[in-house]
Amino acid sequence: MVDSGQMETMSYPCSPLLSFPIHEESSYSLWSPQLAHHENSPVDPCEFFDTTAIDSSDTHGQNAFDVDVFTHCPERLLCQESGNLATIQEELMEENSLSDLLLTGAEAVEAGDSSLASVVFSKLDELLPVTFENAAASSFDRLAYHFSQGLQSRMSGASSPCYPPEPEQSGTMSVHQMIQELSPFVKFTHFTANQAILDATTGDTDVHVIDFNLSEGIQWSSLMSDLARQGGKSFHLTAIIMDADHNNNTHHTAARCLAEFAESLNLPFQFSFLCIHNKEDLEDFSRNREGSVVFSCDTTNLCYKSWSKLQMLLLGCVKNLQPKLVVIIEEELVRIGKEVSLSHASFVEFFFEALHHFTMVFESLVSCFSTSNNRVCLKLVERDMVGPKIQDFVGQYRSVTLEVAAPKDLERFVPCGLSARNIAQARMLVGLFNRSFGITHEKGRLQLCWKSRPLISVSVWTPL
Repeated sequence: MVDSGQMETMSYPCSPLLSFPIHEESSYSLWSPQLAHHENSPVDPCEFFDTTAIDSSDTHGQNAFDVDVFTHCPERLLCQESGNLATIQEELMEENSLSDLLLTGAEAVEAGDSSLASVVFSKLDELLPVTFENAAASSFDRLAYHFSQGLQSRMSGASSPCYPPEPEQSGTMSVHQMIQELSPFVKFTHFTANQAILDATTGDTDVHVIDFNLSEGIQWSSLMSDLARQGGKSFHLTAIIMDADHNNNTHHTAARCLAEFAESLNLPFQFSFLCIHNKEDLEDFSRNREGSVVFSCDTTNLCYKSWSKLQMLLLGCVKNLQPKLVVIIEEELVRIGKEVSLSHASFVEFFFEALHHFTMVFESLVSCFSTSNNRVCLKLVERDMVGPKIQDFVGQYRSVTLEVAAPKDLERFVPCGLSARNIAQARMLVGLFNRSFGITHEKGRLQLCWKSRPLISVSVWTPL
């Protein structure tokens, strides 16, 4: 058996959620029932901060966040000539809406108007004396702080750092584990992706997955359990390594833990790295591989520049290796950002979408971390994940030129219909959390939503 300390990141159940009558398989057990919220038992998100729920009642004075306010952005300020700076400043000092200030700042940044941007940033700094320990700050105040920092770094031309690596923690959960255990985000994406892979490889004796962003490898423990239960299967996992990640200890730790886990399941398992320096590396791999492959690409934990580089790599591999299935996990903001970029729409339009997206993300997280025992967890998630991600996407948007539309236009690939089992499993999972979570389904794509706003999606593609 695998040592529990060595497999602390392999905390998924040995199979997906529950059994369904549409499949003749063994029953599935539910994990961590004490952490799940039943659909009919809504939580009170107001337990976390003094004012935590992000809705029309979440105020900082009159800093209420209302999506409708975005349609009335104060364009009059941008029409002023530089000689009227005093008048502009006076108007801004009387403006109480953080959303208006943020959008005005985004317009100033896009226009390169440093004078107006300076006034806006000064006002925001005055309104947002936010520290991570300041429990009196409202939820939208805290989000507005990160958006303001992203705008300031974008205006100054300073390069926002990619998401910092999580520090080594002893005896406590990492931020990724907190998200995994207390919210539906990680389980929804991994179970949906894994079920699509199982459906596509039903008759295969050797399942070969190429993972474009292995990280801790936590996705694969539940898939390995399912394969072992079916019997007569083997699992080959290949991790794509970009040059900068070749010596990443996280990958080697993941490989060791997965190998030990496979041994405990008595599952034939092979793990390999594929470091791609040039096109010849892909050609060598293609010549030497045996059987078909499945591509898996989870971009949700990547900074903007890494995500942009990875999507180019993904498309190159799709073209050369012709997998039988491509599974892509991404935030909906990434999809929106690609569409905005490719249509040459304004940065302000992307900023508007980002503001709405992360407001919904954070509101949903507040509902999941609402109990008093989880207050510290939410602060850590904000500090180490949500905040850096906001600052990175706002500061780095369009810093890398997108030459192709991925995954929308995967050449010679079409969306693959998801099985009834997969959709039912997703609905069952989401039902365990706050009732404002839901899913939407279209051909080849399943989306996790909060109050009908898609937040994260799993899309599945097959060759024509």
